[in-house]
Amino acid sequence: MEYTELSAYELPAGTVTSWTPRADAGRWQQDSRDLSPGHEAHLRDSEPGSWIGSVLRVPAPYEPEALRRAIHAWLSRHEVLRTTVTPAGDGGWRRVTAPAEAVAVRDLVVGDLTADQVRTLLPRLLADVSPTAWPHCVLASVTPHEPGTGFVLAFGADHSVMDAYSQLLWFEEIVSLYDAARRGVPDAELEALEVGSHVDFSAEDRKLAMTLAADGEPVRRWLDFLGPGAAFPRYDGVTRPPADAAEAARPQASRSEWLATVAQTDELSARSRARGASAQSGVLAAFAHAARRVHGLDRLRFVLPMHTRYAPQHAAAVGWYVGLCPVDLDLGGTEPLLRTHQGADPVVDGDALTESVGRVHAAVAAGKPLVRYSFARIAELGGIADGPHFAVSYVDTRFVPGAERWSDWSARTLRSPAHGTDELYLWFLRTHEGLNVSARYPDTPEAHAAMDGLVAELRTHLRAFGSAEPREAVA
Repeated sequence: MEYTELSAYELPAGTVTSWTPRADAGRWQQDSRDLSPGHEAHLRDSEPGSWIGSVLRVPAPYEPEALRRAIHAWLSRHEVLRTTVTPAGDGGWRRVTAPAEAVAVRDLVVGDLTADQVRTLLPRLLADVSPTAWPHCVLASVTPHEPGTGFVLAFGADHSVMDAYSQLLWFEEIVSLYDAARRGVPDAELEALEVGSHVDFSAEDRKLAMTLAADGEPVRRWLDFLGPGAAFPRYDGVTRPPADAAEAARPQASRSEWLATVAQTDELSARSRARGASAQSGVLAAFAHAARRVHGLDRLRFVLPMHTRYAPQHAAAVGWYVGLCPVDLDLGGTEPLLRTHQGADPVVDGDALTESVGRVHAAVAAGKPLVRYSFARIAELGGIADGPHFAVSYVDTRFVPGAERWSDWSARTLRSPAHGTDELYLWFLRTHEGLNVSARYPDTPEAHAAMDGLVAELRTHLRAFGSAEPREAVA
């Protein structure tokens, strides 16, 4: 599993079909449930052409009617895919929702295209989503010329209805729905899934957000983290404010790298657990030490996105369940993570690892209570106009339903191209194949050199795990 732009995915030549939800104008119903502050901020701040999605090769013959029924069942199961907003008289927004029976899925055969044409067209189809115009999710299929190879299916969605975990859940759900539809399972059975609604979650999120006060602890702690000017931290040497409009519009670079094998990642996880921490702390500690060795940074300050799927009914729901955790990590006084003895391969310094994992665990634990509170509301109360410039994410995908089959399906999560020189985003993914890092960062010589150095140093760290060389144990 990798998280990349669609341009990095191998798309075949074939017949391209778009699949678009439609609902009659008279079937939309006024919905009194409130929007979350984050949704309102997204409506205000989102950039045109921004989307996330997923793509896979469905391992079965292409049957258009079965695919239509599978997509309709997916839309029916998840209410957030059938809701949207309309302008309110006070300058705000009002929610409207369509019942499942009012939604139809319309297909349009775009044409029989070459692989180059598919690579050009598909991103445009998936980018045809907006936070202010329904549908907020569209799909496209590519049926290859070669028979018996299955077909490619992809979707693009607006962030207001989708998070990374929703992207991952889609693979198993859509393949299972398609298989069931091909077997003739009735629509009522296809559509039956007991999950919570993100629309309900949004209303509850707003209620909690409105209990915050400008002088309350969550606002104060965020302002303390941001410091003078309430500015988010940057990664020195990689991110910087754009010099002009041309730099602000420059496409960012994107990369995906495999860092460690399953055995190496498992050992890092075991060492972290022995410290009373998690594999997340171990991976972030390795990253922090790589940054320290390459750029001499003793202190890292970044934002860690974390899920807000606290209630069991939301575990398998589609929606945007993400909060922000501020992380302030001081590595001063710790030794480098690796030691080399008489020219041999580097080995893990157990004492340094123990200290570093402990510090990461403590730094994340300190910020984690803030995740449940809407940052959009905190920003409003605290007068915070800036947004994150340096974000690091960690997701363990191994226990997501269907994860063991993603490799066979050529499954991949997608993000749209981003622009500018002031953002560095890193996504560490633990999968059945090992540890991967995906990144988007400024397309500048300095940023490319920094990322080359970080990736090389991370691989050096992580190769020491699971090797035959002697290693000190974590004490």
